[in-house]
Formats: sequence, structure tokens, C-alpha cells
Amino acid sequence: MSDEFSIDIDKALENAKNTDHIGFDNPKPDGLESVKQAVTNCIDLAGLDKKLMSNIADGEWNEYYTQNSVGRRSKKIVIEYDIT
Repeated sequence: MSDEFSIDIDKALENAKNTDHIGFDNPKPDGLESVKQAVTNCIDLAGLDKKLMSNIADGEWNEYYTQNSVGRRSKKIVIEYDIT
């Protein structure tokens, strides 16, 4: 059998994690963008208040990086909505 058609399966699977089916780079969204998309997807979700989810989606979104006195680091996403 010819090596012309052989492929490295492990390499192909690793590449598939980072590219879409036609080979374009497919970067993953960060935490803030992921939460925004999740809230937007929930606007029409059955059982949730559509107006409330819409107000949350239209709110002010901020992401903070925090560190306390003992060196513990974290990321914090804050959503402010119904601001008057």
C-alpha cells in the first residue's frame, strides 16, 4: 500500500480541535463572550421570562481579574441591568 494516502490520525485530531471542517482557524470565545452568548440563547428558552433575559442581555457587562492578599486569583463577570 502506498504512503501517499496515509495520515497521522493523532495530528489530524489535534488540528480538528482548533480548526473548522474546511480548515479555517476557529478560536474559542473568552469567558465574557461565552456568558453573553449563553444569555442571548436563553431569551427564547421556554420557562424563562423573555423580558428579563432581554434586559440582562442589554445590560452593562464587565470582566474583572482579581487577586486577594494571599495571592488567590480569579476572574469575575459582572452584569448590571435595569439601571435607572
